[in-house]
Amino acid sequence: MNRYVILFALVLALSCQGTKIDRILRPASPYERYVQDLTSSTLKNSSMVRAWIEAGEEVLSNPNGVTLPYRELSSFDKAVPQAVSFRFSAREGQRISVSLTALSDTSATYFLDLFEIQTNGELRSVKPEVANEQLSYAVGASYEYLLRVQPELLTGGVIDLSITYNGTLAFPVPGKSYLDIASFFGAPRDGGRRTHEGVDVFASRGTPVVAVTNGRVTRVGTNRLGGNTVSVSSGRYSFYYAHLDSQLVGMGRSVKVGDTLGTVGNSGNAITTAPHLHFGIYAPGRQSVDPIYFFRDAPKQAPLAVSDSLRLARWARVRGAVVNLRHGPTTQSAVVLRLNRGEVFWVEGKTRDWLRIRLPDQTQGYISESLVEVADDPLGKKEIDENASLRAGWHSQDFQHPDFAGLAEWWGSFGGYDLITTSAGVELWVRHSEI
Repeated sequence: MNRYVILFALVLALSCQGTKIDRILRPASPYERYVQDLTSSTLKNSSMVRAWIEAGEEVLSNPNGVTLPYRELSSFDKAVPQAVSFRFSAREGQRISVSLTALSDTSATYFLDLFEIQTNGELRSVKPEVANEQLSYAVGASYEYLLRVQPELLTGGVIDLSITYNGTLAFPVPGKSYLDIASFFGAPRDGGRRTHEGVDVFASRGTPVVAVTNGRVTRVGTNRLGGNTVSVSSGRYSFYYAHLDSQLVGMGRSVKVGDTLGTVGNSGNAITTAPHLHFGIYAPGRQSVDPIYFFRDAPKQAPLAVSDSLRLARWARVRGAVVNLRHGPTTQSAVVLRLNRGEVFWVEGKTRDWLRIRLPDQTQGYISESLVEVADDPLGKKEIDENASLRAGWHSQDFQHPDFAGLAEWWGSFGGYDLITTSAGVELWVRHSEI
């Protein structure tokens, strides 16, 4: 009981000296700490801070759908609070790697936050390794994931963002890789009465078999199916090496990645087949796991042309008659909605030959670059009546002001409004029927 009294007295003393309890019990992530600092500052009631927090929350329920590996050029407007999120699948055994490189403002700070998307749709924050705007996370179970990217308030610019994956284990047969696997996990065995609980790698008899990670030898034995076997435990997994010709380690021995455990053979029920290693991975409860994702690296991504950033952070419009806005940057991705000729949108990112865009109503998605034209030139001119209903932004309230009457350049349309620029260079939205 005394230690609780002492703790209370310490907290009270610190509070009297101006040290707040919430500074002692700080949130876990840099993002959460930054939000706490913002809401504890003199700016906490400002519309700018509220908009920044809302932008970060909004993208959690409205992610873009991508397939790894993924890479894009993105642009964040320093004057407008922005965030973006990406949803993707990752498999047990993979390591998610995110790299962010600031191209136009190297002083800008960005937050990278990773979440597991649970089966009920809820997000669970995970704790990846984050340093210098690089993120790394070893996937412990197959999930859908969401990555949020957001710059600090009043910072931004053009970035090169890469989301990819790598295997987490060394390959058990030196000189070979997952491309040399000849029999895969889940293949039928014994006429379909059971399935293959690992992968097979064929190699010459006597080829070394090595530890795929650091661990401890938990079993060296012989059985009817696997013949001569070695099991190594490391963390939550047990690794099973079977059909060995020889076993070169003893029970209880500590091994490091690359240490030789035995040699390739065809013992056990493989006696009638060519020499090969059967390799299996077992999670807690002895449940087998597909090993291939522990070995496979993502294809290398081609460098992005920095000159493509000139197409970002600007208005563009639909060039075709009807164009699909898609959830992801492929023609196989779901259609979010259809856009008509002349409808305008803001370009936020570019990946290969797709643009990641945001409509004036904040709907996001991808559109093929070939179906888009940058709004460098107006579509024409329109006469604005002094009683026309105008908006400073598409979501703003309507207003009327005679100073904006007259001839204006027309850039495109969306949702019943036209995007115009007045003779004084002011960008406004005007209702269709009032031009």
